[in-house]
Amino acid sequence: MSRPTVTEAELADADGGRSRLARRDWAFLAVLAVLVVAFLADWRGVYQTDRFVFDADLTGLDWLSLYAADVLGFYFCLPLAADRERTVGYLRSVRENRLATASLGVLVAFAVVGLVGPLFFRPDQAVFGQTGGYGVPIGQPPVGFDVFRSGYCRGPKIDGYCHGTWAHPFGTTPGGKDVFGMVVAGARVALQISAVCVALVVPLATAVGTVAATYGGRIDEVLMRYVDLQQSIPAFFVIILAQQALGFINESFGGSLLLIVLVFGLMNWGGVARIVRSEALQLQEQVYVQAARSAGASTFDVVRSHVVPNTLNAVFTALTVQIGWLLLLEASLSFIGIGSATHPSWGYVLTTSVRNGFFPTFYWWGALFPTLALGVVVVAFQTLGDALRDVTDPRAE
Repeated sequence: MSRPTVTEAELADADGGRSRLARRDWAFLAVLAVLVVAFLADWRGVYQTDRFVFDADLTGLDWLSLYAADVLGFYFCLPLAADRERTVGYLRSVRENRLATASLGVLVAFAVVGLVGPLFFRPDQAVFGQTGGYGVPIGQPPVGFDVFRSGYCRGPKIDGYCHGTWAHPFGTTPGGKDVFGMVVAGARVALQISAVCVALVVPLATAVGTVAATYGGRIDEVLMRYVDLQQSIPAFFVIILAQQALGFINESFGGSLLLIVLVFGLMNWGGVARIVRSEALQLQEQVYVQAARSAGASTFDVVRSHVVPNTLNAVFTALTVQIGWLLLLEASLSFIGIGSATHPSWGYVLTTSVRNGFFPTFYWWGALFPTLALGVVVVAFQTLGDALRDVTDPRAE
């Protein structure tokens, strides 16, 4: 697709264009201010905002997810809805690639399940029927399989073998949790992780990359050297050290999923910033950017109105790789025993099943289905990212 061009009417109506963008920025800041006030009121005990406003006991990751929803709503969903022609063009190009189409379908289903699934399916309840809580049987095999056991079996029991039942289609965990419910709950956690990763990386990478490309010289040199230094420090080891240090200070801080997401997001934006810088340097030479400068637009207005919007395509494409790595990192940390024990993530449920003395004869289903969900979502992100790069890169033509 070709780069957008600036018409004479757009240049003549520069003030109006800035006003429309400014209104969106002010709306974003207003919503963010409301979230900050609500969080501080709840945190300081002035008013239980999360219980009375959201009817839930929100964790730190939940509050950060609300901030992510604010960012994505105003700077991703709103631009796509406003520029329907470009959005339709992207979708039409993606549909030409079958793998990309399938990946988009998987990610849409993943988002829907993550948003609404936990409202209907809970890990401590049966998927179908009335039993739940302490009534969920331990070690129930999935539908189509059977295991030898002498204890209680929710499904048919033939010759000492317990068969799976649709009441627990994916079976149950050693702790009596429904695996299907755990996979659904894990989708909510994975969706939160993905959204927060985007909301942390995009502003930092965009700001640093555009500033470095716009001002150049010593500013560019300092920023890029900092990026080099940051990328030389593996986030994996920083997370491990931070988890251990905080766990030593306060036991309740150990295994914090919020800490994992924060450290990853604050330390892995350097590569995306380099992509933004490269794109911004090329955009500085485009005719429509030079025309905007000739029309009297300030450097800030040029960057905000023309440079940043045209670098976001490359940013979101690069982020699909970052999100996949973050999901795999969380699962890896859970497997080695320093992940979150309070969030029912896919890494948590597969680890609780693997770390059982009866695995893999029993409870293999508790590791299989979360692993399949994790693998499918990560591959879908990677495949869609490759397709988006081909669709949004004008050099591909």
